[in-house]
Amino acid sequence: MSEPIKPMVDIVVSCGAMHFYLSQSDKGTLVFGGDLDGYNTYAQRGNLPLIDHVMAAGVSLMPSLSRLRFHRHWGGVMDMTMDGSPIICKSPIPGLFINGGWCYGGFKATPASGWCFAHTIAQDRPHDLNTRFTIERFSSGHLIEEKGAGPFPWAQ
Repeated sequence: MSEPIKPMVDIVVSCGAMHFYLSQSDKGTLVFGGDLDGYNTYAQRGNLPLIDHVMAAGVSLMPSLSRLRFHRHWGGVMDMTMDGSPIICKSPIPGLFINGGWCYGGFKATPASGWCFAHTIAQDRPHDLNTRFTIERFSSGHLIEEKGAGPFPWAQ
C-alpha cells in the first residue's frame, strides 16, 4: 500500500499477463496485488520475491509509481477454492450463507456477487447466476472447470 496521493485511478487496473492489479482507496493510497506464492503455505508473512514481482509489474505499466513510498504490505493465506471459483450459497447449517473463496477476482465482482447473494438470502434459494457456486460441488465432484483458475493456474 502506497502513501496517500491525489486521485490517480478511479477504476481497478488489472493486467492478467503480469498477474497484477491496482486500485486507489478513498484515502488516496494505492493498493496493489499480484500472483500467488509458488507453493502452498499458511505463512502469514510477506514473500520478498513476490513483492518485487508485483512492484516491477506496476512500474512497467505505470512508470510514475516508481516515485511513490510504500507504507506496508501483507502476505498470507488467500481464501481461494480448489477450482478457482467462489462459493455463493446457503450452507448445510440452517441460516448460514456463504460468499467467499474468490481468489483472483473477488473485489472486481463484488457488486454482482452482492446482488446474487442478497437474492439468495432473501429468497432462500440461489439466483440463476449463482446456482453452480455451491459448496456441495466439492463433495459431488461437479467443479467449475476454467482454464487458468484455481491454486495452480499454470496447470491446464
